[in-house]
Amino acid sequence: MSQEGNAYAEYGIHCHNILERWAKGELMSFELSEAYESEYDQAVKHSFPPFPRELASKYFEEGLAYFNAFDGFGEQEILSVEDRFEINIRGNRFVGIADLILRDRNTGAISVIDHKSKSMQSLMKDLHANKRQLYLYAAHVREKYGIYPTLLRFNMFRYNKWVDEFFDSQAYSEMQDWTEQTIHRIRSERDWQVSASGYFCKFICSVRDHCPIGETIINSRRHK
Repeated sequence: MSQEGNAYAEYGIHCHNILERWAKGELMSFELSEAYESEYDQAVKHSFPPFPRELASKYFEEGLAYFNAFDGFGEQEILSVEDRFEINIRGNRFVGIADLILRDRNTGAISVIDHKSKSMQSLMKDLHANKRQLYLYAAHVREKYGIYPTLLRFNMFRYNKWVDEFFDSQAYSEMQDWTEQTIHRIRSERDWQVSASGYFCKFICSVRDHCPIGETIINSRRHK
């Protein structure tokens, strides 16, 4: 079954790609905004939703402003970029990709960075749950480098802001508990319920052209 993209995902991938190329030395800091702008239309092929108004231009301008002002991440050694890993959490295998892992040249402290294109409101709405992703990356850092990261960071690049969390062993243990319990619930589930909304079905779902539930929702809204 073919899958359909969406503007949100394409935008995020485009910005990740620019940052990845910088971290690998393929682009200099002063080249980022030019690459972002010149490659934008080819990378973001789908249209943003028509509401809120001016959403497409808002996303574009926020990305351009970030890359125009970009000057790196300070006195940091780049340990890995887009690092694909496999780890074991209480007998369960996980595969992930850590956007950027850095080490402070002065203190040796390691930080894990995840670039986020989502809204600040969306991240903060359930920050506790979102941080579990970074604690999964922390498990990878411990396995690969022998120590836990000191700092877990969301790079909210549309706002040119950071959301930081100092590594906390209790939160790390909670992540392991949540992971184990969630996997158990998924494996024991037998009655999968459809949870859909018109916005998600029309603009985001990757199988929106093939899903009868999504088509029903969209068509019902058109005839209201």
